[in-house]
Amino acid sequence: MKIGIFGGSFDPIHKGHVEIAKQAIKFLNLDKLIFVPANINPFKNKKPVSSIHRLNMLKIALSDFDSVEISDFEIKKQFKSYTIDTVKYFKNIYKTDEIFLLIGSDNVAKLNDWKNIDEIASLVKIVVFKRNNYVSHINIKKFNCLLLNNEISNFSSTEYKKGNLEYVDEKVQYYIGQNFLYFDDIARNTLSHPRYAHLKNCADFAVRLSKYLLPNDKLFHKQAYEAGYMHDITKEWNETKSYEFLKKYVNDIHTIYPYQLHQNTAYYFLLDLYKYPHKNVLNAIKIHTSLDNDLTLLDKILFVADKICEGRKFKGVQELRKLVFQNFDEGFAKVVKICAIDYNLNKNVIFTEEQEKIYTKWSKLNKTIY
Repeated sequence: MKIGIFGGSFDPIHKGHVEIAKQAIKFLNLDKLIFVPANINPFKNKKPVSSIHRLNMLKIALSDFDSVEISDFEIKKQFKSYTIDTVKYFKNIYKTDEIFLLIGSDNVAKLNDWKNIDEIASLVKIVVFKRNNYVSHINIKKFNCLLLNNEISNFSSTEYKKGNLEYVDEKVQYYIGQNFLYFDDIARNTLSHPRYAHLKNCADFAVRLSKYLLPNDKLFHKQAYEAGYMHDITKEWNETKSYEFLKKYVNDIHTIYPYQLHQNTAYYFLLDLYKYPHKNVLNAIKIHTSLDNDLTLLDKILFVADKICEGRKFKGVQELRKLVFQNFDEGFAKVVKICAIDYNLNKNVIFTEEQEKIYTKWSKLNKTIY
């Protein structure tokens, strides 16, 4: 038989990985292709997401393949993965079979640094798939590699983490959204440092408030944290990009005022692209600037956390931070009055009649039992 070994972090598995698998099976006439996710890549400093998540995403992405298997050999080792160990492991299983080791062309120049590379080249056929137009032919010749004439794609895990969410299969993205994976990477790579820091601060403040108000509800604490973390993910989009994005979701985009843009774009980005599943969190994000006539506790927590978390600097903010942990209802009302009404009036912002009613309603003390 012809056996292929395809190793990598798969953090996450993307459409490029799947396409390479298809082409390798076809061009090499493989009977079996084995995906071998690494526990820790010796050439990467950052630890990938948990092995359980990466294995689950692999199973989802490869569910339609009959000739593909997934091995947890490297993950079970619980330390850095070296290719020589993996090669020997599979060579021992498939003693009389022809084994091909798939690597990306971006790794060819580093082959000299691989542990026991000469032994690897003697045990298996190294097959190089092109990641870009540059290939180190010196090492291809030196280690008797086979260069795969595959189509070059822009898909990569790095680009996915820069916000190109379409680079993974939709079923994989559902899993990512369900488990709140890679959001930190996406936020850090797409936002300015001050905005990214605000998300972290807002999330920390929101979870503190949630624990104060509902100390035993761990799911609520988690969702408060995620709401704070995600609420401004599209804050730095300009108006043109924001309105263009909303055309897909809103019949009349002119009903959305500029100050409402980022809460709406964040809502649809998280719902439709990131595939975040929790409607209560999404709804809190959708109204975190404008509020609404009816508010949940999570809605109020997010509004407060956004306005007075660490990093916010204005006269009286420290007093407001203390107050919300002493009397949340009173604190919420004061935050609405100071941070929504007074702040905007000082900027000569003219409220719509509906917006004025909403802010006026919540700036009054309305006691709630949680």
